Amino acid sequence: MIIENDAVEETNKRFNAELEQFLNGTLAKGHVFKLGLPGEILRATGFPAEHEIELAASRLKEKSQYKRHPFDPGDLMNLVMRINEPVAVFYYGDRSKAQNMIIEAKQNKKNYLIGIHFYQKHRGVTISDIRTLFPKQNEYWLNWINQGKLLYANKEKLQIVITQQRTNSAEVSNHNLEQ
Repeated sequence: MIIENDAVEETNKRFNAELEQFLNGTLAKGHVFKLGLPGEILRATGFPAEHEIELAASRLKEKSQYKRHPFDPGDLMNLVMRINEPVAVFYYGDRSKAQNMIIEAKQNKKNYLIGIHFYQKHRGVTISDIRTLFPKQNEYWLNWINQGKLLYANKEKLQIVITQQRTNSAEVSNHNLEQ
């Protein structure tokens, strides 16, 4: 759908410009990144179609400095494109309320996990809110497949991650991507 792709590209450009401001320390206090409506893949997994995805700049700062898994926020350049073309999407708790996705962005060979909670009320509007993001040990989220939590997988991208992980065969068990 051309209109959807154009909207994603425009939203991605705006996000990247705002992320540059964030990285330079010139982004207004209290800023909220608006990442647009979920694309076709996300809607198919249960994302509310009518609720925009948002990320508070304060949450990005907090999560990037968290001592258990700090990261460079610059790794999230093109986040809008990446969340709309995830490697995988998993349910988290009640799948109608929250989902985790894995995107192609990496730090130290770990893909980023993005945790999104649906139906959050902020400033009088209902949104899908990015509540967590960090580079996650690949073997942990890959094992969610065997636990039956997989809602979507880009099989080609996922197979690359699995193949890379199998360099240490003890890390990851076999995965059935035909679910």
